[in-house]
Amino acid sequence: MPLLPQTRNRTDTQLVNEALALQAKGRLLEAEALYQAVLRRTPGHGEANNGMGVLAISAGRSEFAIGFFEKAVAARPGDFRFLNNLGNVFMNTGRTEEGLPYLEKALKLRPSSYELLYNIGRAYQRMGLAARGIELLEKAIALRPDSADAAFGMADALSMLGNNDEAEKVYRRAQMLGTPLSGVLSGIAAGRKQTPEKNILGEIEVELAKPATTAEEQRARSRLHFAAAKTLMDLKRPDDAWQHLSVAHATAPKYDMPRFVADVDATIALFNPAFMKSREGFGSPSEQPVFIVGMPRSGTSLTEQILSSHPEVYGAGELTYLHTIANQLFISLGVRELFSDRVRALTRPATLALANSYLAKTAYFSSTAARITDKMPHNFLQVGLIALLFPKARVIFCRRDPLDNCFSIFSNPLNDSHSYSADLGMLGHYYRQHIRLMEHWKALLPGQVMELRYEALVDDLEGVSRRMVDFVGLEWDDACLSFFDTERTVSTISKWQVRQPIYRSSVERWRPYDQYLGPLKQSLGDLLPEALQGA
Repeated sequence: MPLLPQTRNRTDTQLVNEALALQAKGRLLEAEALYQAVLRRTPGHGEANNGMGVLAISAGRSEFAIGFFEKAVAARPGDFRFLNNLGNVFMNTGRTEEGLPYLEKALKLRPSSYELLYNIGRAYQRMGLAARGIELLEKAIALRPDSADAAFGMADALSMLGNNDEAEKVYRRAQMLGTPLSGVLSGIAAGRKQTPEKNILGEIEVELAKPATTAEEQRARSRLHFAAAKTLMDLKRPDDAWQHLSVAHATAPKYDMPRFVADVDATIALFNPAFMKSREGFGSPSEQPVFIVGMPRSGTSLTEQILSSHPEVYGAGELTYLHTIANQLFISLGVRELFSDRVRALTRPATLALANSYLAKTAYFSSTAARITDKMPHNFLQVGLIALLFPKARVIFCRRDPLDNCFSIFSNPLNDSHSYSADLGMLGHYYRQHIRLMEHWKALLPGQVMELRYEALVDDLEGVSRRMVDFVGLEWDDACLSFFDTERTVSTISKWQVRQPIYRSSVERWRPYDQYLGPLKQSLGDLLPEALQGA
């Protein structure tokens, strides 16, 4: 497309400056037209790409912003603004571990930037490295002592590290500085077990009595209902807890179950014995990655905590790298035929390149660990891709009693990508599909997938842990039995639980709520023990 007449005789710099002025006035479409005019004649222009990235974020299209910011960084790799923008957009699209290196580069250029110190401190938390982030958050607080965000981030970090008493004090400081009470109470409820002597139920009820009119207030109300439910569960008041859970899920988006079933069908059809046989020797021979998969709340955090207590294992937490690779193969477009065609077209060199891209990113965590665990639960959908890229990597499938697993999912605030969790019947159907797919992977990949039953781990910690360590190809180390002393962050809902010695209190937690679980039992069907089927 030729340049517009009114832009043809002006320099790139003039057009960008005018676009920036228009952007500051909120005239975004006019600003976009000028940025696009610059990019038509100078596609790699740093400021214009950065401006387009900012506009994409303003329009709610953060995924599109990534490409623009990457071009901006390529044009001017020493511009801390571009590095910061790229790092932040990765974080805000759930790809924190990909964004962190850019934020760290920006911090080297601006070591006294409050924004960078705060962003990196929070990024470390999301990646399970809160201890490393505390130092940065302390510096951010020193620069802005009245920052509610930095105080709240520090409280979250302390909670993740198990320092719950100190965390509660800092949550309260964040409240004084302006953090909404809903966030403070949710953090306190999640961080420690509530007791009759010390709980926050009264404060939650006062907040819930206030009207909620805006969308943000309604989201805060949902979080408060989950916090109330968690507190009431701790206080052994199941009927009251269930009322809050029902309300918390009332506004959740609907899940497209027929599409999910079709996706599972297509995945099983794609990754079949003939397909895998014809691709022997593809991918990387590395045994370093260990993938811990399963439903959320199935024991993946505990499993990783045990393994990462081994001196030769680094627990990297929930990584998005495999999801990024799947997106490169167009899985994000939602057209399974297109994804299947792209996977079938992968050559031996292409699979090696994809595997090496994964390894290059995990090297950020450790260059010496014999094993690096990736415990993104929903990688159970991509075990076939894992086997194609890493035919020697081990996959640990965490499986928990279906009623306990599904009830735990239902009773915790997961994000909208887990919308299957908001309806008990839907949740049971989803669980069934996940089992169907995992049974396929176990049959397809003998010796590469270990099923780890949560209840067996609780009953025989040492025996099951020894089998797990042996499965990933390492010698036994007694440190694995003291997993609750391991100095690493746990950033999931399970954070306070995995810091306790092994316990049985999470087995059959569904029983006090039995009268409410009819739709779940019906959808789980024959996955339940015979005595519970039809009950």
